[in-house]
Order: sequence, then structure tokens, then C-alpha cells
Amino acid sequence: MKNREPAVPPSDIRRMDAAALSAFVEGNILRMTEEEAVLVLANRNATSQICQAIAQNQKLTSYYTVRARLVSHRATPQAQALKFVRHLYWADLLRYSTNVLIPAAVRRSIDQQLAGRLGQLTLGQRISSAKSCSTELIRLVMFDHDARVFRALLNNPRLREDDLVVLIASERASAEQLHLISVDRKWAFRYSIRRSLVLNPTTPRAIAASQLRHLRKSDLELLAKNPQTSTYLKRCIERLEGPPAAEMEA
Repeated sequence: MKNREPAVPPSDIRRMDAAALSAFVEGNILRMTEEEAVLVLANRNATSQICQAIAQNQKLTSYYTVRARLVSHRATPQAQALKFVRHLYWADLLRYSTNVLIPAAVRRSIDQQLAGRLGQLTLGQRISSAKSCSTELIRLVMFDHDARVFRALLNNPRLREDDLVVLIASERASAEQLHLISVDRKWAFRYSIRRSLVLNPTTPRAIAASQLRHLRKSDLELLAKNPQTSTYLKRCIERLEGPPAAEMEA
């Protein structure tokens, strides 16, 4: 059986005005091809009614390209977009999760799908994801056991200082992660990062000690009085502060 001839040239569908596009969909929805549906959804005049009509057509939504377009389209009714999220491939989920033109509820569903699939990813996929994932996924990816994933995450433009402070303060932060943070060009010089590295008792002592000279006197005094501060760090603090006044007078 031959494929039917297109009702209009495909190149024209994307340029139709609102009235022409609506008429085209109404007259062809039952025999529309995958290519035509994608072009209709790419037209800036596609309305929620048009998106709904395509989303309710089982033949058209059997095509991955159509489902993906419906999820990412700003006019797709939310219930329809949510229905197709679980069918998307990882790469598209990752891309859509940071697309602010997609409604927040749909992006939350995308983040849930991403979180649920993390354990199934290869190392390469996890590294790639760490570089560009959403804020929500960052909170999961940062605890990946492979340092290469964490190194990639440090370059994610959505990573925040507060995220790293939470990681440093947690018991799950590895010595390698703490080291990577301490030498990172972007993050190593933030005061809250320096302070957090010193406060974490699992931070390698050479790294913790190297941060002391950058801390405020008030923070050094608190550290010196803290019973959880190691003897080594307390001695380093004493050397920074110099000998007591009584000794200097003697």
C-alpha cells in the first residue's frame, strides 16, 4: 500500500497561520502522518486544542517523535504531557528538565523519571548528565561513588554554593570529593566552602589546615574551643594566632 500524497507540501505546514493550521488539523487528523504531526507541533500557531487533538490520536502518539514534541510543547494540556513523560529517552528527559518553557509540573515529573533511572545508567551517561542536569538531580548525582561524575558536576552551571556546603557537611562526602572541591578554581575560594571544609572532621587534615589562614578570627576562636576539632588543627590555629600576650611580655 502506497503512502498517501501529503495534503499540502510539508514545508508549508510550519508556516501556516492560525486559521489555516487549525483547518488543516481538523481536516486531516485521522490520516495525518508522523512528519505532518511534527511539523504542526513545530508551528508557533499550534494551540492547546491542536495539541490535544494530536495527543488523543493513538496512531500519531505511537511515534516517539510526536510524543517527545507533545511533552516539550508549551500548549500541550498538562494531563497529556504528563502521560507521555515516562516514554521519553534519557537524553530528552535530561534536556527537557532544564527547559523553563515547559510547565513546572511537567518538569517535576521529568525529574522523577530521571531520578528513578539513575541506577540504570552507564558511567558515561552519568558523567554526561552531571554536566547539565537540573537542580533537583544535582542533589542525587553529587553522591555518585565515582569521582569522575563529581568532577563533571563541579562544572554544572546550575550547581550552587549551598549544594556543596550541604555535601561537605554530610557524612557521605568522600575524601576525594573534598579534595576536588578544595582545588576547584570556581569553588575553592568561597568563604562558606573554606569554613565547611575545616568543620568536617573527615576532611584530610592537610586540606583543612590550608584553609585556616583564610578564616575570620571569630571562626578560628570557635574552632579552637570546639571539642570535635582535632589536636592537629588546634595547634595550627595557635600558630596562626601567635604566642599568648603574657609570653610576649615575658
